[in-house]
Amino acid sequence: MTPNKEDYLKCIYEISQDSQKINNKQIAAKMQVSAPAVSEMIKKMLAEGLIDKNKRHGYRLTEKGLPLVSELYRKHRLIEVFLVDYLHYAIDEIHQEAEVLEHTVSAAFVDRLDKMLHYPRFCPHGGTIPKKGEQLKEIYHLPLKQVKQPGFYCVRRIHDDFLLLDYLAKHQLVLGQKVEITQIDDYAKTYTITYADHELTLPENIAAQLYVEEAARPQK
Repeated sequence: MTPNKEDYLKCIYEISQDSQKINNKQIAAKMQVSAPAVSEMIKKMLAEGLIDKNKRHGYRLTEKGLPLVSELYRKHRLIEVFLVDYLHYAIDEIHQEAEVLEHTVSAAFVDRLDKMLHYPRFCPHGGTIPKKGEQLKEIYHLPLKQVKQPGFYCVRRIHDDFLLLDYLAKHQLVLGQKVEITQIDDYAKTYTITYADHELTLPENIAAQLYVEEAARPQK
């Protein structure tokens, strides 16, 4: 399978996590490619049985496509762990390196890497690392933008996008940080959080990329 096709499969999977229906326009926007390029690749993947299409959901990964995507995420996230733990890359540096390497390393290499790293459960961004042969199921899957009530939460997963990570670093908001959601503005679609000595108002597009877990109120 070509690296380009693998990227399309991952793209469709990622869109499916936040959208009820997937179309060519969404794929083109996320991949930053032309509409004709998307149409050509979609035809190939439909013919190979990697995806299917219906009126209600648009495109969806098939039982043939899902295991391939899980293995891609396993490769990518294990490589990220290696880059941080052994080569001392910064968190905001690892995604692009892993993107390149995931298309070049063999299955045997990944299995040995998994063993060497002692079978980690999470990547440095908090994403779940599926075991070999298992389907990817994110343990932390509640995006901040779906939180309905103010309260205390812990940031458990961050979408591994360089610009997002750079933005959060500037505001000293990191993985594992406990925050209090103090205000949810449904009209403005913003979420105001406090943590340490900071107060930050996040727009919906950023809140969609932060995954949280309910936390106990801090003891005074």
